[in-house]
Amino acid sequence: MVSFNLSMAAVVLLSGLVILGAVEPSEAVCNLDCVRGTYITCKNYPAQQLYGCACKCAPADGKRCVVHLGGGSTKRCWKRR
Repeated sequence: MVSFNLSMAAVVLLSGLVILGAVEPSEAVCNLDCVRGTYITCKNYPAQQLYGCACKCAPADGKRCVVHLGGGSTKRCWKRR
């Protein structure tokens, strides 16, 4: 229950910062606690599991990044050409 209250407090605080314009909306999404086991990998960051829950959290210079979701599924962060 304490963990839930702390998570809710973090959401409220970050939401308030977004509303006030102190933090960009994409930063707020990337700073929230991700679901356990969720991470990002990129081809140019070999053998690294980067923090993030969505493609917009991948590094700006990331190449062929993939979001690995907690349930085992993945989401590619690049478009096919």
